[in-house]
Amino acid sequence: MNDKIINITLTRRKLTEILIGLVGLFLTSGVVAAILKYLWPQTAKKGETSEIKIASVDEVPPGSAKKFSFNGKASVLLHMPAGFRAFGAVCTHLGCIAYWKPDENIIYCPCHIGKYDPNTGAVISGPPPSPLPAIDIIVKEGAVYALNWKDPNYVKTISFYAGAA
Repeated sequence: MNDKIINITLTRRKLTEILIGLVGLFLTSGVVAAILKYLWPQTAKKGETSEIKIASVDEVPPGSAKKFSFNGKASVLLHMPAGFRAFGAVCTHLGCIAYWKPDENIIYCPCHIGKYDPNTGAVISGPPPSPLPAIDIIVKEGAVYALNWKDPNYVKTISFYAGAA
């Protein structure tokens, strides 16, 4: 029989080197994954819509609002006289969460007294530099669904060129 006995000696220094190497490999793979996710974000396939149910029509009576989360961000659904409106609720000034203030008929940010128009999301007063991002919604079968974020860069580009003319 040719049984060989293998003795492996593992010193504290070698064990420390292995552990540091594994931690470094773990951290590096996390950084690489974050960079790849940023460079190649997941997009919806053409013809595919992602409808997320916010609320039933009866849950939000006229003149009221409902908070919800859309794509991981705080959002608000308003039932205005002209119909439903949805906006991201993160203030464009410093990222505080704005909320519906029915007595003043505004979307209000309490951090620095920012006020937004509930029909358009435009800044009425305060320090916010830009409007709240709008969310495309659809009402069907007695429920309100969020579809996607409207592109705020398109609006900014138009206002930039209109101001430069």
